[in-house]
This record gives sequence, structure tokens and C-alpha cells, in this order.
Amino acid sequence: MNITLSLASFISDDFVALFEFYSSTFELDEVEELHSDIFRGAKIGDLTLGFSASVVYEMLNINDWSDAQGTTQYLTFEGGSDDEVTLLTKRALTNGARLLHDLYETYYGAYQSVLADPDGNVFRINHFR
Repeated sequence: MNITLSLASFISDDFVALFEFYSSTFELDEVEELHSDIFRGAKIGDLTLGFSASVVYEMLNINDWSDAQGTTQYLTFEGGSDDEVTLLTKRALTNGARLLHDLYETYYGAYQSVLADPDGNVFRINHFR
């Protein structure tokens, strides 16, 4: 078997604004062929980071999760250096993120920050040394 992760998606009432937050913060290109009234996609390596309108709760038959609260998963964006992590953290804050854990060195030797996007989803910006 050769399993890969092709798509990681957010569901948001304002999916266009959330798409713009991530694509602007991390300078990601839109996957134009996926552009629709209910979806935007941004390319990050071999992965598409997706942003769906709330209507997908019904479309995917997952209405029971439409009122979910709290973070059950989070994304980690890997920078190329400590300086890049610092730059991306500042850019994310400028674009509307909230800082949850200031830049620090982890116990496993990475340099990272922990933030929440404008919808409250937790994400990290990281550099493994």
C-alpha cells in the first residue's frame, strides 16, 4: 500500500475569509480547478488545504458535528528556519490570528509558536532543527 494524505479541510461559515487567511499567511496558491461557491483549496506541498462552506455538514451527512466545540485536531506548518517561523508568526498575527503560545524551543528541539486562526482553530508554526 502507498497511502498519502491528499486533503485536509476546514468547515467555516466564512470559508472564503478563512481561505484568504491561510493563503495570505503562508503564501499558498489556490487550486483553481476546485474553486466553487462552497469550496476553496490551497496547495501546500502535495496536500490541498481545503475550506468548505457549512453546507457540507449536510452534504457529508455529518450534521451531528456541526455544533462541535473545542480543538480535536490541529495543523502544524513547517518553516525552513527559526527566522521563518518568527516571520510567519508575525504575518499570521497581522492577518488576524491569536497567539496562544509565544515562540519557544520545544522539549524535542523544535522552534515553534501556537496560534488560533480567526475561526478559533489551533495551529502551530514549527521548525525542526
